[in-house]
Amino acid sequence: MNGASPVVFDNQVFVTASYGIGSAAARIEASGAEVLWRDPDILASQYTTCIAHEGHLFGIDGRQDGPAADLKCFDPVSRETRWTERSFGYATLLKADDKLLIVTADGEAVLAAPDTGRYRELARARIADTTARALPALADGRLYVRDTRTLRCFELSRPQE
Repeated sequence: MNGASPVVFDNQVFVTASYGIGSAAARIEASGAEVLWRDPDILASQYTTCIAHEGHLFGIDGRQDGPAADLKCFDPVSRETRWTERSFGYATLLKADDKLLIVTADGEAVLAAPDTGRYRELARARIADTTARALPALADGRLYVRDTRTLRCFELSRPQE
Protein backbone atom coordinates (compact mmCIF):
# COMPACT_ATOMS: atom_id res chain seq x y z
CA MET A 1 0.00 0.00 0.00
CA ASN A 2 1.36 3.41 -0.93
CA GLY A 3 -0.84 6.07 0.70
CA ALA A 4 1.76 8.82 1.06
CA SER A 5 2.16 11.33 -1.75
CA PRO A 6 5.58 11.77 -3.35
CA VAL A 7 7.62 14.76 -2.16
CA VAL A 8 9.49 16.77 -4.79
CA PHE A 9 12.54 18.84 -3.81
CA ASP A 10 15.25 20.28 -6.05
CA ASN A 11 15.29 17.85 -8.98
CA GLN A 12 14.50 14.82 -6.83
CA VAL A 13 11.43 12.94 -5.75
CA PHE A 14 11.06 11.00 -2.49
CA VAL A 15 8.52 8.21 -2.00
CA THR A 16 7.69 6.04 1.00
CA ALA A 17 5.40 3.10 1.68
CA SER A 18 4.82 0.69 4.51
CA TYR A 19 4.41 -3.09 4.65
CA GLY A 20 8.08 -3.88 4.05
CA ILE A 21 8.68 -1.32 1.29
CA GLY A 22 10.52 1.58 2.97
CA SER A 23 11.55 4.62 0.95
CA ALA A 24 13.43 5.69 -2.16
CA ALA A 25 14.71 8.81 -3.85
CA ALA A 26 15.14 9.43 -7.57
CA ARG A 27 16.60 12.23 -9.66
CA ILE A 28 14.19 13.56 -12.27
CA GLU A 29 15.54 15.11 -15.46
CA ALA A 30 14.22 15.73 -18.96
CA SER A 31 15.95 12.55 -20.12
CA GLY A 32 14.27 10.40 -17.46
CA ALA A 33 14.55 9.30 -13.86
CA GLU A 34 17.45 7.69 -12.04
CA VAL A 35 16.91 5.89 -8.73
CA LEU A 36 19.46 7.30 -6.28
CA TRP A 37 18.72 4.97 -3.40
CA ARG A 38 16.21 2.54 -1.89
CA ASP A 39 16.17 1.74 1.80
CA PRO A 40 13.62 -0.14 3.91
CA ASP A 41 15.00 1.32 7.16
CA ILE A 42 15.10 5.12 6.75
CA LEU A 43 11.34 5.65 6.69
CA ALA A 44 8.35 3.44 5.94
CA SER A 45 5.13 5.41 6.26
CA GLN A 46 1.71 3.84 5.95
CA TYR A 47 -0.01 6.93 4.54
CA THR A 48 1.61 10.11 5.87
CA THR A 49 3.21 12.42 3.32
CA CYS A 50 6.53 13.87 4.51
CA ILE A 51 7.10 17.59 4.95
CA ALA A 52 10.19 19.15 3.33
CA HIS A 53 12.03 21.93 5.18
CA GLU A 54 15.58 23.26 4.73
CA GLY A 55 16.82 20.20 2.85
CA HIS A 56 15.34 17.75 5.34
CA LEU A 57 12.18 15.67 5.50
CA PHE A 58 9.92 15.24 8.52
CA GLY A 59 7.77 12.13 8.52
CA ILE A 60 6.06 9.34 10.41
CA ASP A 61 7.89 6.01 10.40
CA GLY A 62 5.54 3.12 11.05
CA ARG A 63 1.93 2.08 10.75
CA GLN A 64 -1.23 2.85 12.63
CA ASP A 65 -1.98 -0.85 13.07
CA GLY A 66 1.38 -1.74 14.66
CA PRO A 67 3.60 -0.54 17.47
CA ALA A 68 3.53 3.22 18.12
CA ALA A 69 5.08 4.99 15.11
CA ASP A 70 8.07 7.34 15.36
CA LEU A 71 8.32 10.94 14.17
CA LYS A 72 11.58 11.47 12.30
CA CYS A 73 13.68 14.19 10.72
CA PHE A 74 16.20 13.04 8.13
CA ASP A 75 18.34 14.25 5.27
CA PRO A 76 17.09 12.57 2.06
CA VAL A 77 20.40 13.16 0.25
CA SER A 78 22.84 11.75 2.84
CA ARG A 79 20.16 9.44 4.32
CA GLU A 80 21.22 10.55 7.80
CA THR A 81 18.52 10.53 10.47
CA ARG A 82 18.87 13.80 12.37
CA TRP A 83 16.50 12.87 15.20
CA THR A 84 13.74 10.43 16.12
CA GLU A 85 10.87 11.05 18.53
CA ARG A 86 10.17 7.44 19.51
CA SER A 87 6.62 6.17 20.03
CA PHE A 88 5.14 9.49 18.88
CA GLY A 89 2.13 7.68 17.43
CA TYR A 90 0.64 7.70 13.97
CA ALA A 91 -0.18 11.16 12.63
CA THR A 92 -0.56 13.40 9.59
CA LEU A 93 1.62 16.46 9.01
CA LEU A 94 1.13 19.91 7.51
CA LYS A 95 3.51 22.85 7.30
CA ALA A 96 2.03 26.26 8.04
CA ASP A 97 3.54 29.58 9.07
CA ASP A 98 6.98 27.87 9.19
CA LYS A 99 5.77 25.36 11.77
CA LEU A 100 4.76 21.71 11.69
CA LEU A 101 1.09 21.14 12.41
CA ILE A 102 0.63 17.50 13.35
CA VAL A 103 -2.68 15.75 13.95
CA THR A 104 -2.28 12.43 15.72
CA ALA A 105 -4.55 9.50 14.92
CA ASP A 106 -5.73 9.55 18.53
CA GLY A 107 -7.04 13.13 18.17
CA GLU A 108 -4.37 15.54 19.33
CA ALA A 109 -3.05 18.57 17.48
CA VAL A 110 0.66 19.15 18.00
CA LEU A 111 2.47 22.31 16.97
CA ALA A 112 6.23 21.76 16.54
CA ALA A 113 9.15 23.74 15.24
CA PRO A 114 10.65 22.30 12.03
CA ASP A 115 14.00 22.08 13.84
CA THR A 116 16.49 19.82 12.08
CA GLY A 117 18.62 19.49 15.20
CA ARG A 118 16.04 18.19 17.68
CA TYR A 119 12.33 17.61 18.26
CA ARG A 120 10.86 20.82 19.66
CA GLU A 121 7.18 20.71 20.60
CA LEU A 122 5.54 24.12 20.96
CA ALA A 123 1.97 23.19 21.97
CA ARG A 124 -0.45 20.27 22.18
CA ALA A 125 -4.24 20.03 22.51
CA ARG A 126 -6.94 17.38 22.17
CA ILE A 127 -9.14 18.29 19.18
CA ALA A 128 -10.96 15.04 18.30
CA ASP A 129 -12.81 12.39 20.28
CA THR A 130 -12.24 9.40 18.00
CA THR A 131 -9.65 8.26 15.45
CA ALA A 132 -8.50 11.06 13.12
CA ARG A 133 -6.93 9.40 10.06
CA ALA A 134 -7.89 11.86 7.34
CA LEU A 135 -5.36 14.47 6.28
CA PRO A 136 -6.47 17.75 7.85
CA ALA A 137 -7.02 20.79 5.64
CA LEU A 138 -5.84 24.32 6.31
CA ALA A 139 -7.49 27.21 4.48
CA ASP A 140 -7.87 30.92 5.29
CA GLY A 141 -6.61 30.44 8.84
CA ARG A 142 -8.99 27.58 9.56
CA LEU A 143 -8.00 23.99 10.33
CA TYR A 144 -10.49 21.31 9.28
CA VAL A 145 -10.12 17.97 11.05
CA ARG A 146 -12.31 14.92 10.55
CA ASP A 147 -12.40 12.01 12.96
CA THR A 148 -14.60 8.93 12.57
CA ARG A 149 -17.69 10.86 13.72
CA THR A 150 -17.31 14.59 13.19
CA LEU A 151 -15.81 17.26 10.96
CA ARG A 152 -14.50 20.13 13.06
CA CYS A 153 -13.24 23.59 12.10
CA PHE A 154 -10.76 25.51 14.26
CA GLU A 155 -9.95 29.20 13.77
CA LEU A 156 -6.15 29.51 13.80
CA SER A 157 -5.60 32.96 12.36
CA ARG A 158 -4.32 35.75 14.54
CA PRO A 159 -6.94 38.21 15.78
CA GLN A 160 -7.06 41.50 13.86
CA GLU A 161 -5.72 44.45 15.84
